[in-house]
Amino acid sequence: MEIIMKYATNEDLGQCTAVEKAAMNDYCYLKDVWDYFNSTAGELNCAFVDGKMVGIGKFTVLYDGSGWLETLRVDPEYQGKGVGKAIYKSYIEQAKKYGCPSMAMYTGASNIISAGLAEKYGLHKACQFRGYNLANFKAPKEDHNFSHVSSDRAVELILPLSDEYHGYLVFNRTFFRISESTARGLASEGKVFEDKESGSFIVCGSRFQHNLSLHIAMMHGDYEKCLDFAKQYAKAKGVNKITCTIPLENPTLEGFLIENKFEKEPSDTITKEVVF
Repeated sequence: MEIIMKYATNEDLGQCTAVEKAAMNDYCYLKDVWDYFNSTAGELNCAFVDGKMVGIGKFTVLYDGSGWLETLRVDPEYQGKGVGKAIYKSYIEQAKKYGCPSMAMYTGASNIISAGLAEKYGLHKACQFRGYNLANFKAPKEDHNFSHVSSDRAVELILPLSDEYHGYLVFNRTFFRISESTARGLASEGKVFEDKESGSFIVCGSRFQHNLSLHIAMMHGDYEKCLDFAKQYAKAKGVNKITCTIPLENPTLEGFLIENKFEKEPSDTITKEVVF
């Protein structure tokens, strides 16, 4: 079976979403993020067999120049026939093209097939994470003292917590390696806030699908004040859900989330990474 690879164009949207629907049933978001994907460095790979699109996979260059592998979907009729491998080969070609120092992906902790495919191309487990969600919350009416910080200040705040967060900040199940360039990138997008009065700061926002959830990637200091701010910020944006994805080895933060009625997601996720 010959598999032909090409990069997606706007004319391919319909076929791409059809592949996503076949592979994921109701868990589809490609149409929502199509314009965003087209604005990032990195391409959406498309696999064809006999002229039919049977697989897709997005390669994205993150703030630090690393490659992020996402939205890998294969039509069920063509799974196990080398389509996923062809997409990974295209990923590697793009990593070389963009000079990425590393590339990474995430998958469900119990997804043996996805994890196994990644391992064939040298990606090994880096960390395990757990997601928590809070919905239908009430925002406090009190004024807050949080404000955006500069890029320099973001570096000062975020980097010392790298070990506590096991090296990653998570938005929309995208795992950003904690680094100076990541901190500066997040600050430039207005995602880092500080309350100097209480010595607290929070990194929150969303990568895409901004109307669905506000993602808390990091909190430090007074967790209560941080969460109150997140609730106010979310409500101001018309968002009724807050998501926080954390490494398993952060019992203090996990305990706080549980105490504040965050609900644990059904399964954990793992990141897999290869350094070139």
